[in-house]
Amino acid sequence: MTLEAFHFLRPLWLLALGVVFLIWWLVRRGESKTVARSAFIARHLRDALTVQRSTRLRVKPIDGMALGLIATVIAAAGPTWSRQSSPWFSETAPLVIAIEVSDSMRSNDLAPSRLDRARFKVLDLLSKRTGSRTAVIAYAGSAHIVMPLASDIAAIKPFLESLDPGIMPSPGANASRVLDLAVELLGEHPTIGTLLFVNDGFDSAEIAAFAEFSRRDDVPALVALIVGTDEGGVAFRPDGSPVLGDTGERLDTTIEPAVLRHIGGAADMPIIRATAGDRDLRTLLYEIESNLRQSDDPDVRWRDEGVRALWPAAFLLLLWFRRGWTM
Repeated sequence: MTLEAFHFLRPLWLLALGVVFLIWWLVRRGESKTVARSAFIARHLRDALTVQRSTRLRVKPIDGMALGLIATVIAAAGPTWSRQSSPWFSETAPLVIAIEVSDSMRSNDLAPSRLDRARFKVLDLLSKRTGSRTAVIAYAGSAHIVMPLASDIAAIKPFLESLDPGIMPSPGANASRVLDLAVELLGEHPTIGTLLFVNDGFDSAEIAAFAEFSRRDDVPALVALIVGTDEGGVAFRPDGSPVLGDTGERLDTTIEPAVLRHIGGAADMPIIRATAGDRDLRTLLYEIESNLRQSDDPDVRWRDEGVRALWPAAFLLLLWFRRGWTM
């Protein structure tokens, strides 16, 4: 909860707090006068004649009643600090998926390879977002649109299966090339969409570009699904030979968690590691839905949290059934 978002849906109900305080003050004042008059009676006689000795306590029944009424008034005023998106809007929220198609994605640390595992994860994600619009971008040293926004999963699947590092015109893994291309794909309202990176990490040289992008007002939310292990594996070409790096040795496919944390914090981008089950997909869907609640959905509604204040009010009401607390 943020203080900036906290407000009341029905603030006029807060005027009733003045009535509650007035009643509390009048009853307290009356009890104080009763206690003052009884001061002229001998203590042993006063104790014998007093029916409700709770009046000598600092906490009076009126105090509990007043607290219960205050909680009830606050509940009626409708406190809120979070928004819920309309069902129609959440079903049609656009998502741009940027898949890294570089040589490091040939690594076998996740069988059969990182790229194949990325394809499986994307297809599973699309199946959970039936009817939602999705676009696909493939990138290596350059970024290219594979599929514009579409809701037909069957049309996207063959394009995903055809992705291979060998067809990319420029080697490397320049994720920052995707940013402006994704904004272009999302059209007039990019802030309601989400840009999902499916890759095996980022280059530390891209941190500044991502941080600058996230500070803009006309950009989608960023999320990253990292496919691969920190230790990496061996990247093999289709002919079975290992991919070699610039130094002539096997390509280094290790993942640096420190870089992931740094770029995630700088760009306000949740970093999710791919798992064997669907826990990562559930987290992705939650992040996408959270972005919807924070976006400028024209049908958005604030969630009424007043029911939370009714629990302490109900507890205080139970005290009225105790002997000595009944008003």
